[in-house]
Parts: sequence; C-alpha cells; structure tokens
Amino acid sequence: MSKLDLDGQLWRFALEFYALPSVAEACLTLQDEAQLDVIQLLAAIYADLVLQQPFSLQDVAELKRQTVEWRGATVLPLRDIRRFLKPPRDGFPEERQLLREKVKAAELLAEQIQLAMTEQWLGRRPPGPGLQMREVLGLLLVKDDAAGISRNERALDIALSALETAMNLVIRNYDSKGNYIGE
Repeated sequence: MSKLDLDGQLWRFALEFYALPSVAEACLTLQDEAQLDVIQLLAAIYADLVLQQPFSLQDVAELKRQTVEWRGATVLPLRDIRRFLKPPRDGFPEERQLLREKVKAAELLAEQIQLAMTEQWLGRRPPGPGLQMREVLGLLLVKDDAAGISRNERALDIALSALETAMNLVIRNYDSKGNYIGE
C-alpha cells in the first residue's frame, strides 16, 4: 500500500461536513443506536455529493470489507477505552483524564487513517450507476436485532433527516466537477 494522505480531500470534507449544524449529533446517534460506522457514512456522502459517483450495493459491501479489520483492531478498541475513562472512577488517579485525552487523539488519528485508506479505495473504484443515498444509508446501518441492539427508530429518523438537510447545504457548495466553490 502506498503512503496515505492523511490530509486528503475526504478528510477535509469530513471535517467540514461534521461541523455543519446537527451533523455531529446525527452521526453519534447513528453510531450509538445503530452501530453505523461514521467513517463509512462520510465516505458515502462524499462519493455521492462531491465525486458525484454514488455507491452501488457492491460498493457498500466492498467498503465494509476494506475497513472492517482496521476499524475492529484500532478505532473500536480505542473508542471503548476512551469511553471507559470518561466518568470519574474510584481508585483511578486524576491523571486518567490526561490518558483519556491521549486515547481520544489516537482514536481520531485511527479514524483519519481509515478515511485516507477509504480515499485510496475511492480513487481505484470504477464509476458506475449507484443507489439513492437513503438506500446506501440503510445498507450501512447494522441490522442485527438478534444481538440485542436497542434501536430508537424516532432518533434514527431524526438523525437521517438532519444528515439529509446538511447534504442539501453541501450540494450548493460544490460545482459539477466536485470542486469546492463555497457559499
């Protein structure tokens, strides 16, 4: 694998999109309520809006396959550690907060690497017909109710609506070639 561009277009898009009103809350709701991989979500939105190459069913499956090992070995364990260290705990030193901040930075770097890996994959992906964004989002959501995943359908609908609103804002900021033109 060639050297990754950690500050690539997908990373910059992810930062800008995530900062839009209600997007962070929507992403965290989808992450916590439906085990959605926010990195995959951002890549799908980027492919659809900026590259104007929406994902197909095969693309979603390939994206999941491409990222599952990295996410499982780095992002998720770091997130679990960061969340474990958040509340004050008896017997834990005050320095746990310092450790939590370092773990949080490592988690962000792991996500940045996953985005860079995904951007490389996007560059190799052949163009073709794709699905509507809501269909892609549905495919990205974990649907394993047997595992006891609690789902708040209303929260998921609100989150998806917030993302759609943000996506409509973004559409106005890119030209037909995917170049950022601003407001």
